[in-house]
Amino acid sequence: MYHFFVRRHLREVFARLNAGDYAFITRQFDPGAVHWFAGRHALSGKRTSPARIKEWYERLANVFPGIRFDIKKLIVAGPPWNTQAAIEWADEARDRNDDPLPNQGVFILRLRWGKAIEFRVHCDTALIEKNLGILAAQGVAAASAAPIAG
Repeated sequence: MYHFFVRRHLREVFARLNAGDYAFITRQFDPGAVHWFAGRHALSGKRTSPARIKEWYERLANVFPGIRFDIKKLIVAGPPWNTQAAIEWADEARDRNDDPLPNQGVFILRLRWGKAIEFRVHCDTALIEKNLGILAAQGVAAASAAPIAG
C-alpha cells in the first residue's frame, strides 16, 4: 500500500514538473539532498545544497522552457526511511525555432520519509550535449554555461 502512495506522489511531482512549478519541485528535496546529472555540460554535475538545486531548476527552465516528461516506467521499492524509485522517461523539449530536442533516460531517487535525499539523472548525454549546442548557437547563454555544482 505504501508503494502505491509513493507512485501516486511521484506522478504528481511529474505533473507539477511538466507545469513548470519548480518551487514545488525544489520543496521535495531534503536539505541535505544530493542532486546529480551525468555528463559534462551545462546541466551536469553534483549539487548538495538547496540553493544550488534551486539554481539548477532555474537553469533548466531557462534552457528548456516548457519541457515535458512522459513516464514510461515507474518502479518503487523499500521502506519509508529508505525508499528507492526508478523512473524511465522520455522528454519533449523544443529549441528557439520550435524544432524538437528529445531525450530519454532514467531518474534514480532515494527517499526518506517522502523527501528526496538522492536524485540522479541518467540520459543520452551525447544527445543532450548536441541539444545544448543547438540552443547555445541560438543565443541561449545558459546552454553553454559551466555546470552548477556545490
